Amino acid sequence: MKRQSGLLTRKSLAILLTVAVAIAVAAAVFIGSRRVSEPVVKPPEDIEDYLFWQAKELTDFKLIGADNKTLGLNDLKGKWSFVFFGYIHCPDVCPLTMGVLGQAFKLIEKNPAAHQEIQGIFVSVDPKRDTPELLKEYASYFSNKFIGVTGNTAQVDAFSRQMSALYTIHPEESQESGDNYLVTHNSTVFLVDPQGRLYGRFPPPQLPQEIAEVFIKIHTFYNERVKK
Repeated sequence: MKRQSGLLTRKSLAILLTVAVAIAVAAAVFIGSRRVSEPVVKPPEDIEDYLFWQAKELTDFKLIGADNKTLGLNDLKGKWSFVFFGYIHCPDVCPLTMGVLGQAFKLIEKNPAAHQEIQGIFVSVDPKRDTPELLKEYASYFSNKFIGVTGNTAQVDAFSRQMSALYTIHPEESQESGDNYLVTHNSTVFLVDPQGRLYGRFPPPQLPQEIAEVFIKIHTFYNERVKK
């Protein structure tokens, strides 16, 4: 009985070894084929710090603009979207950043192909005071490439959390001073690619020339990868 038990054990080990080898070979073939069809391309050093290591797929969302128009994920596809979260009553960061982006967009005009594909999205995290009509006027002041949108708290959060764009409305100030309160918010400009993925970002402090030059390089790098 002992010899039979030992024989069965050796057979079992042999079978397990055969299966393990087969799985390893299949995995190697699969990985090898993926490497052939999906080569890992490292971006140039002068833009890699602006790009996420892996583009993040975004889920659908719904925000409201002027004239009852809505903005969702499909509205980002086919364009390069520069997304900035803020609010109209912001005393410093918002007008400064929007002004920088507006100047950057003018510089990008030197590359007509790239300029045609860009749009700016100003997302208000203060829907209590920022109506879609006011947002339209505010955003378009900095560039005709900008649209302004907002939504209720759930709608804004559904989008901002995907971008890791945190914000806080200070309730104490709101209760004490009515409509005169501040909102703490992220000051990064996020870049969404034509596939609707979170692709990169421009952290503060931003400069028009820097944004324009880096984006043109990102645009070129992206198109070269798509062609391959």
